[in-house]
Amino acid sequence: MKKKTRSLTKAKSKEKSILGSKSRGHENSQIKFLTRKVESLKEWQRRLSILLKFTKEASTTTNLDSLLVLMVEEAKTVLMAERATVFLVDKQKKELWSKVALGAQPIRVPSDRGIVGAVYTTGKLLNIADVYQDPRFNPEVDKKTGFRTKAVLAAPMRNKKNQVLGIFQVLNRTHGGEFDQQDEEILTLLADQAAGHVENSYLYQEIRKTAQETVIRLAGAVEYKDYDTRHHLWRMSQYSAIIAKEMGFSPEWVETLRLAAPMHDIGKIGVPDAILNKPGKLTAEEWVEMKKHPEYGFEILSGSNNELMEMSATVALCHHERWDGTGYPRGLAAEDIPIEARIASLADVFDALTSKRIYKPSFSVEETLKLIQDESGKQFDPKVVDSFFRCLPQIIPLMETYAPRSDQQKAVPTPAF
Repeated sequence: MKKKTRSLTKAKSKEKSILGSKSRGHENSQIKFLTRKVESLKEWQRRLSILLKFTKEASTTTNLDSLLVLMVEEAKTVLMAERATVFLVDKQKKELWSKVALGAQPIRVPSDRGIVGAVYTTGKLLNIADVYQDPRFNPEVDKKTGFRTKAVLAAPMRNKKNQVLGIFQVLNRTHGGEFDQQDEEILTLLADQAAGHVENSYLYQEIRKTAQETVIRLAGAVEYKDYDTRHHLWRMSQYSAIIAKEMGFSPEWVETLRLAAPMHDIGKIGVPDAILNKPGKLTAEEWVEMKKHPEYGFEILSGSNNELMEMSATVALCHHERWDGTGYPRGLAAEDIPIEARIASLADVFDALTSKRIYKPSFSVEETLKLIQDESGKQFDPKVVDSFFRCLPQIIPLMETYAPRSDQQKAVPTPAF
């Protein structure tokens, strides 16, 4: 009886030990499960934080190149990929071309070839763990670049009409392995956002192109009256943009100034032809009439909410103001004169002096540079003058090629805006 009792006791003890072991194993399994859940949630939090930052930054970017660079940088960070590329569709050439390729050289591929071609033609995401096992992959690309492609994740970028306008592709996880379902969801989200921004950028470019054509047509109207300044508009607009870039302004602002600068003399439409094209010096009365053209220009261009038209109106009104306050029409001085007008003013004077006009021969480069240096702090903003002199290696070749000179019969026709 005692032996039987001892046996039962041992059996119960063993059972408790087994149950305890199972219980501990279950607890450990739960802990591991919860740990994985926490880590997964932290990863989602990290990715969503980056995506929100991307959305905020992208919403304030209108330049397509800047936008695409931002997109691929965010994709690499969020998906922890070695490389990222945005391919855009070139329908005319039936190609996909890498507008931005971080870590790779720009390439063009037929729109029906390769992995990105498959994504484009089918409109479906592709997640390939080993591209060398996929017959659509072209290993020649790796041979040329020296890069070893392992895993590829590529998603279509669709516009509002559900048409594929590009492909968003990432290559190789930085820590190895293949892209998972969560990566697919993230890239799809990124591709959708990117497609919307690219489409908006295209729309913005179309609107800007229309505004540009309007500006150039308006500015060109002056040329028909003031034939002696033909092509002056193109040259001084290029000089203005070069100076503005040197001064550190954003690419968007520089481009706006490039398009606004040609409008500086639009007000000459209101000046009588006899005064505008008089070969000799103007009388005091004629100068009074000529000096009205900045205000005429401002009246023509002001009142618009368009950034380009607003800057054009400012340049037209203020390009004859002087740093020392003795200019016209308002006698503004120093930094009260808008910076876009200060830049355009110097560009305008440089081109006027180095170009042959109906009433004067062209000045030599040496004479022109001396005059501009002497007028620093008087007619011109000293900072603009300093930037101008740093830009001479870019400006002088344009002047020598396109400006009509006294020592040559005809200048090279200027390119289109």
